[in-house]
Amino acid sequence: MKKPDFRKRVQWGYFKSAIIGLAIGMLIAPGISDILREYEASGTGERVNILDRAQDEISELKDRFMPGEKVKVLVNGEVAAVARSAEEGEAAFKAARLAYNAEGIKPLYVDMEYILVDNESEADKALVKELKIKRDEELTDAILSCFDRYADKDKKTAYTMRIDDYTVTVEHFEDIVSVLEEAQSAYDPDNEFQVGLKKPSGNNVTMYEVEVVKKSDDDADDAADNSADAGDSSSDSEVSSDAGDNSSDGESSDSNRGISENSILGKERIIRPAQSIALTAGESDGGGTDSTGSDNSEDTAADVDETEASKEDSAVEDETEASEEDSALEDGTEASEETLEAEESKDPAVEEAEAKLGAEDGVKYVGFSDKIQVMETYVSSSEIKSRDAVLSEITSPKEESGIYVVEPGDYLGLISEKVNMSEEQIKELNPQIESDDDIYYDDRLNILVPTAPVEVLVEKQETYTENYYANIEYQDDESMYIGDTAVVQEGSPGTHTVTDMVTYKGNLESGRERLDEIVEVAAVAEVVLRGTKSKPTYMYPVTNWNITSNFGYRWGRLHAGTDVGVPIGTTVRASRGGQVITAGWVGGYGNCVIIDHGDGVSTRYGHLSEVLVSVGQYVDQGDQIALSGNTGRSTGPHLHFEIRINGEAVDPLPYLYQTAE
Repeated sequence: MKKPDFRKRVQWGYFKSAIIGLAIGMLIAPGISDILREYEASGTGERVNILDRAQDEISELKDRFMPGEKVKVLVNGEVAAVARSAEEGEAAFKAARLAYNAEGIKPLYVDMEYILVDNESEADKALVKELKIKRDEELTDAILSCFDRYADKDKKTAYTMRIDDYTVTVEHFEDIVSVLEEAQSAYDPDNEFQVGLKKPSGNNVTMYEVEVVKKSDDDADDAADNSADAGDSSSDSEVSSDAGDNSSDGESSDSNRGISENSILGKERIIRPAQSIALTAGESDGGGTDSTGSDNSEDTAADVDETEASKEDSAVEDETEASEEDSALEDGTEASEETLEAEESKDPAVEEAEAKLGAEDGVKYVGFSDKIQVMETYVSSSEIKSRDAVLSEITSPKEESGIYVVEPGDYLGLISEKVNMSEEQIKELNPQIESDDDIYYDDRLNILVPTAPVEVLVEKQETYTENYYANIEYQDDESMYIGDTAVVQEGSPGTHTVTDMVTYKGNLESGRERLDEIVEVAAVAEVVLRGTKSKPTYMYPVTNWNITSNFGYRWGRLHAGTDVGVPIGTTVRASRGGQVITAGWVGGYGNCVIIDHGDGVSTRYGHLSEVLVSVGQYVDQGDQIALSGNTGRSTGPHLHFEIRINGEAVDPLPYLYQTAE
């Protein structure tokens, strides 16, 4: 095909340029016309910069018809605008945030996203055409309009409690303290510990931390008095109710919970452990003195006197009963002579130490195992839960995966009791286990551990008496081989009284620390000898080990060794070092060499064609001692090899595979 000449190509280029220019002119003409009309109408006032407006129109056309990188600006998942870049979107967001707070700081919780426009997607193309690409003030206004829709929409101030990754939100600050106090008090029967909240050291941190401290003696007495007063009569409750109704702030529900939000969230928003915070419903701040006046205190004192008097009477009665029991024991009706002798033989110092050992037993701390934080939040009403729902949620155990390490003496039934799971459940989680034979010391087993979001941590001092065993004492013995042991003294258990600090998570023990110990009967350790001598090795006496007859009975007779088929004249070597005790003809063995290895073990080499050692000679392992043959009672060329222990023949094959340790 003939190419068009140069003139035609030029004419065609001019024509295309004219068409494109005409199209662009038709597209921008309306915009330029509007600019000119606005310019004419402005008169002598502020005139529009025609060049800037024209550039904007051209930029818009470029953005619409020339594909490039553009982003969708999303506010809480809703597309608010289309921008030329994420940087422009972020700058517009900051400007919108400043404009939103121009008249005062207002809570605002929005999530901003900047997602690239897919130029191949019809949906994204339509979106760009509908929203157009916005810049500067237009982009800021589009984002700001979304703020107005989302700000304060069904939201309120609330309080969120965080434990690791678990969070829960309640409406009132004191509800958090109340549910924690109720969860903790179940393990604090004597009401000795106080749950409080304190602010971290950082001044800019608006997050509180839960702290549990031991109450002072006065606080404990006041709490006990309050509890007694609350249960004595209904009149006290009526007085408390009247006092709540007449309070200046009128928030009786808050006072019934025992703490008001204003008293907690004070000017400094700090709650110190030293502050007396009533955390149980019905407790008053007056330290046990109610509005009925001083008569109650006098009645209380009288009650205390009566109680002490009754205690003294009880003590007298106890002493009387004890004396009667002692008389009965003297008559010989109950106590055995062995027990009496054991008691009389006790060292007075030991008895005194035993008496003191358990004197301080009891609960030492009741708190929480994990760090608990509380923060003020601004959330939707649907995220807020009631106090009772939160209490149920944080105290309800859920099964989580755990690991159990097998201890000596463990078996399926015992492990099942320890972890509170059925044997079938353990097998299901550990398919490799079919019976007790599949469980080994230090194995890791998969188990399920019931765990509540909030676990109460209890530290308790416990004193008890039990049998104990001394550690095995090992003594090295050079005359025994490594791996061989012998018990030379049997052990026996002892008795001791110990005091431990035991840590519980909920009702499950999680740790134990020994604090003190008194030994009544010392345990006797088991003494075991263990060998230190390396076990001997036995090498193959010939190369090309080709067995023609194994050790064992045949034709009604014991074949006391192993036959190896080798040609006559094959080198025979000492399987182990020792002294030659036989070197010559030995009946059916023909020419034979016997080596004594000095520990009751000997090796025998039969049917030799030539003996190369003499009696009394010492040979090392691997030394040449003979040549194989076909002498004696033999049906063909071979080597007959034996190992005898204390004169008794054994199968040599297991020994030949043995290596030094």
